[in-house]
Amino acid sequence: MHKIEVSFDGEIILHGNDDYPYQPQERSEEEQRIMTQVEARARFAAQQEFPDADILSPMWRPEHIKAGIEAFSNYPMEEFLDDFREYYDALRNPMQYIDDSPVDKESIIVNVIVHFNDGEVLDVSDVGIHYKLTDGSEHRTGPLPSYPNKELIFAMPELEFADGFEYEEEFADVIMSHLMAQIRDIYLNMGEDPPAEYRVEGIGKLNIVGDGIGAT
Repeated sequence: MHKIEVSFDGEIILHGNDDYPYQPQERSEEEQRIMTQVEARARFAAQQEFPDADILSPMWRPEHIKAGIEAFSNYPMEEFLDDFREYYDALRNPMQYIDDSPVDKESIIVNVIVHFNDGEVLDVSDVGIHYKLTDGSEHRTGPLPSYPNKELIFAMPELEFADGFEYEEEFADVIMSHLMAQIRDIYLNMGEDPPAEYRVEGIGKLNIVGDGIGAT
């Protein structure tokens, strides 16, 4: 058994054996993958045991995202279509929000942050864009609001929508799939199979250490 101690702020403070080097830079790629999954499982287990602690950020807690999904299920469609139109436009063409150049287009992440509480969507932020220039410098446009423990973060790269894609009919499914795929990827990041209802296709977390099962 590999025993790990986790602090209440999520820091790994002890590995119970020395099967692998403690410092990440001293591990092989495979050792790093395994240790990252082990540490992710340890943090997840600690959060489950101490639910009031802030060991994991809310967007890495399945129950938090599930609460957000419930809020979206109560979201009037007319309001959704109005509030998310800018996000859809930004996913199709994020460069319209970026004045810098030359941009590393592979680095672009399009964000929107949603404030929710008690099964209700309360506010949707303006679009924010994270990106890098080709020299590696990081930049951001747009706001960065924070609603601690009451927010959903949507983060996706530029998307190419199929010809004939109907925003009014189909974009809500894209958003819901993104939330469900984020739950999927929380489990994949621990090296575990997601619950059956979250084995969906689509973009979830953008950086996970999975075993290739639906990883994005």
